Amino acid sequence: MSEQTNSQAPKSPVTWSLPLFEVSGIPIRVHFTFFLFLAWIGLGHGGMSGVVWVGFITSIFACVLLHELGHALVAKRNGIQTRHITLYPIGGVAMLDGKPKPRQELAIALAGPMVNLVIAAVLTPIVLILYGRIDLSTNLETKGGFVCSLLVANLTLGLFNLIPAFPMDGGRVLRAVLNLKRSDRSATQIAAGVGQALAIGLGFVAAYYGSVILFIVAAFVFLGAGQELTATVTRSFLEGHNVSDAMQTQFRTITSGASMDHAAQMLIEGSQHDFPVVVGEEVIGLLTRNAIAKGLAMDGATGFVAGHMVREFKRADPSLPLEGAVELFSDGDPAPILVMTEDQLVGMLTSENLSEFIMLEHARSRSHKG
Repeated sequence: MSEQTNSQAPKSPVTWSLPLFEVSGIPIRVHFTFFLFLAWIGLGHGGMSGVVWVGFITSIFACVLLHELGHALVAKRNGIQTRHITLYPIGGVAMLDGKPKPRQELAIALAGPMVNLVIAAVLTPIVLILYGRIDLSTNLETKGGFVCSLLVANLTLGLFNLIPAFPMDGGRVLRAVLNLKRSDRSATQIAAGVGQALAIGLGFVAAYYGSVILFIVAAFVFLGAGQELTATVTRSFLEGHNVSDAMQTQFRTITSGASMDHAAQMLIEGSQHDFPVVVGEEVIGLLTRNAIAKGLAMDGATGFVAGHMVREFKRADPSLPLEGAVELFSDGDPAPILVMTEDQLVGMLTSENLSEFIMLEHARSRSHKG
């Protein structure tokens, strides 16, 4: 249950996620495995007990959604948009556009856990009025068990996420505080180190008590901290660079009246996968490798490129910061970015040559250290 920034290397697209609705312009999605999880819970308990448990899990995830909306709405207040919120069986993720500044990240990270603690605070007097006491070990199916269990769940979610270690929100809080005096990379290394040290400790405890769940939590924390560190290091290689530093300047274009057979031959002859489609010097679309295959299958070798090109393509100015260009690979869209000065095509930026640029910058940094 955390927010993630999208200013890093392109990711694989969010698949198998069903759109539910929008809140303040933020798309809410749910991964299909969430429904499998509910079915497993319902069938595992059976009868009315299964209905109660499904209702309880659904209520918890409603609170998780409010948690993620807390991140997203505070981010929006700070001028940072949220691409989407996706709910998984293990929690939720709010995908933010861009990297917030330290004070912004502090506010955004705290917002989620605070939502859960506020929910717990609201439920506390209700439980006391209706049932006279709060029983932390109450059975879900007893009188008052549902509301009391929901209170405990929100209290647990709020406090657990405040643990100062990645990938919990507390790790982002720790990084934001450290980032006030340190570089983003240094602050992340410390926060990630704390997270992985905590995970190793949890792993020993899990082994001692034979707890599978605790071991899964430890693995989740360890891997999450490592991923955050990798993303931050990758982002550091992009800082100070513009699109012109990483774009391809040697590429081929194809005319809109060319045949699909000609496009297929161009694909085979070189390593270029996608071709800007032009009429004279004007760029009117983009022909992707998949479109070439689809066009050949549908219209044969004599089909025209114009019938299969993508008319809506991504474009960027050469002076755009490279971090900003990465965000144009929204949700892992592999189509290249056409780099244009006004309406003149001057280059292409693909996910492959962006990865190569990051690899070379990494090599240069290692050379300087040596």
